[in-house]
This record gives sequence, structure tokens and C-alpha cells, in this order.
Amino acid sequence: MIKGYYTAAQGLLSNQTYLNNISNNIANLNTTAFKPQQTEFSSLLYSNVNGGSGNLISTGSGAKVESTGIDFTPGTLVKTDAPLDCAILDEGFFAIQNKGSNAVTYTRNGAFSISVEGNNEYLVDNAGNYVLGSDSQKIEISQGFDSKAVGLFNFSNPYGLKLLGNNQFEATIESGQGTIYNQGSIKPGYLESSAADISSEMVKMIEASKSFSFNAKMLQTTDEMEKIVNQLR
Repeated sequence: MIKGYYTAAQGLLSNQTYLNNISNNIANLNTTAFKPQQTEFSSLLYSNVNGGSGNLISTGSGAKVESTGIDFTPGTLVKTDAPLDCAILDEGFFAIQNKGSNAVTYTRNGAFSISVEGNNEYLVDNAGNYVLGSDSQKIEISQGFDSKAVGLFNFSNPYGLKLLGNNQFEATIESGQGTIYNQGSIKPGYLESSAADISSEMVKMIEASKSFSFNAKMLQTTDEMEKIVNQLR
């Protein structure tokens, strides 16, 4: 019965993570270029118990969250007619340099604006950080804006990127370093919508909620059985 505790508790933890990811996806239904998180599960170890007459019964130990991945399916393009807005067609990322730390992160959100610094004007994201060109340098706006000045970068394994929040991704050993992506193209005057889909997320939420409730009930039942056994001693 102690195994029942562990199995149910693991189920509760796994489904809580699943529900958290679903909730985050739903909260970002209207976030520009948002990429939903996907939760992958794997079974824990199975063991064989004697079922009598030499028959072995295989019993599982529940499931755990194997990984939380990112679905990079492109969102639909929304026309804004804003001259600084940029949408990426198909694959690729914009490179962003943090003004404070100079760290470079990557995003699909092309809602850009202009930052005036003394006599210079630079292309920045909605947090005021520099957008980089194909030369990995910040883009100075001198005589108008040309979307061709914006660099597009890609990775050998984009699914290995680390999600930082606020639509920002960080390169890792698994993803490889960002390199110039000449096959990509940018459509000015458009933004990419969120790739999260409310109908599929609601189905997942119902599934996760039912599974969470089942594991909670199993934990309660196991506890009641343990009490009965202790009373018989």
C-alpha cells in the first residue's frame, strides 16, 4: 500500500505540472508570437509480483513528466500596418541584446519601436532592448527603417532552446548557437499571432483535471486502507 502512496503522489505532481503549462498557454492566447509548451510523460519502472500458481503480475509505478517542450508551429499573420512591426515567415528568430547585461536572447515577437539615445536612434523590442542585424550589431535607424536590416537567426536544434519567459529564448548546448538564417524572410507591417489554440488547450485541461482528481482519490483510498490495516493489528 505504501507503493500506492508513491504512485498517487507522483501522479498528482505530474498532473500539476501539466495543468501549470496548460494555464500558461491559455494565459498567452493573445501574446504576440507565443509558442505553447508541450508536456511529455513517461512511465516509471514496472515490477513483477507473484499472482499465485507461478503467474507473475506486472504492476506499474505511475508516470512522471519526462520533459516540457515547445511547439514552434507558426502562428497566423495579423496585418497591423505599423511600419516597424515585423513577422517571420516560417522558421527563424530575431536576436535581442539586453541593454543592461548585453546578453543575447532570441524571440519571434517582432513588435519593434525606436529608442532615441542622444543623436542616435536604435531599433528596440517592446522592453527597450536592442534588435540585432545580420552582423550581430544593434541596428541604428538613420534614414528610415528597412526590414532587410533586421537579422534572422536559426539553430540546428531549436527545440533545445531554453525558455526564459516574456517570449525570450536562450541558446543552449542542445540547441547550438544561433547562426544567420538566409533562407528566412520578414514581412513588415505584420505580426505573428499566438500559436496557442483555446479548444485544444481546454481539452487538455479537462484531461489533466480528471487525472489529477483520480490520483487524489487513489491517495485518499490508499490512506483509508492503511488505517484499516493498522486497526487490525
